[in-house]
Amino acid sequence: MRSTPVLLLIPLLLAGCAGPPQPPPDGTRVANCGTEQIIERAPQRVVSLNQHATELLLALGLGDRLVGTAYPDDHEPPEQVAEQYRRVPLLAEKYPSFEQVLAADPDLVVGGYASAFDDTRGAGRQALADSGIPTLLLSESCADGPAGMDTLLADIRLFGEVLDLGAEAERLAAQITGRVRAVEQRIAGREPVDVFVYDSGEPAAMTLGRDGVGNDALRRAGGANVFGDVPGGFPDVSWEQVAAREPAAIVLVDYLGAPVGTKRDHLRGHPLVGRTPAARADRFSTIPLVELTEGIRFPDAVERLAADLHGA
Repeated sequence: MRSTPVLLLIPLLLAGCAGPPQPPPDGTRVANCGTEQIIERAPQRVVSLNQHATELLLALGLGDRLVGTAYPDDHEPPEQVAEQYRRVPLLAEKYPSFEQVLAADPDLVVGGYASAFDDTRGAGRQALADSGIPTLLLSESCADGPAGMDTLLADIRLFGEVLDLGAEAERLAAQITGRVRAVEQRIAGREPVDVFVYDSGEPAAMTLGRDGVGNDALRRAGGANVFGDVPGGFPDVSWEQVAAREPAAIVLVDYLGAPVGTKRDHLRGHPLVGRTPAARADRFSTIPLVELTEGIRFPDAVERLAADLHGA
């Protein structure tokens, strides 16, 4: 009987040696494009390094918490964010230096493309983390396979959680989904149109590949990407391959510094592409680059492409 109290004490003493249970760290644990971070509180000073990422953040309602942007790709932002977009300080026409980013005093930096965090410029994610600045990257840039609308919706919800804008994220996700579903219903049962998407290039053609969000937009709009089997977001292909796949329509990608008129003339006069069904029928259309990347213009791309390809 005397030994019972001693035996009862042993587990208590062992528990005491282990110390009290540690509370989980404050903040949001975020796994994003190969990095894990704990973002301690909703960021109040955000820098965004590509236009499509900036537009997404503004559509979420980030407003004056966005203290800098860079690398505009288009002449005009969409109407829903245009007024706010023009008020965001432009840090650089291309990517800003590491020092320019630090001067904006951000507590979060968001990239639209992986190139936003290029280590060769000294502006990689680890360099920013070493300065106490967390980062987020749109997942299209690090996807192991095809990205699409589901990728976009997941990122919207992740950003909403990190920025304490969860309700706004759900509203935006529902709006995007509704617009895309409406197009899919209008073109249901129609035969897909074979499409060659031309970004740029003369020795070879940079086109839309299998893994980019734009490929999913084209599919949902009733198009069949003739290079939808080629890995990558925007891979290079040969002109012989373009001719062999005989596209029925050509979509020209429009962005600053690359006039679509010049691209159209180049393809019309090309000895191989000029003989494709698309060029012979002069079936060209144009789409802004930002609509083919992960962002709030995804439904714009689906609507535009469906109208061009099917009149729907």
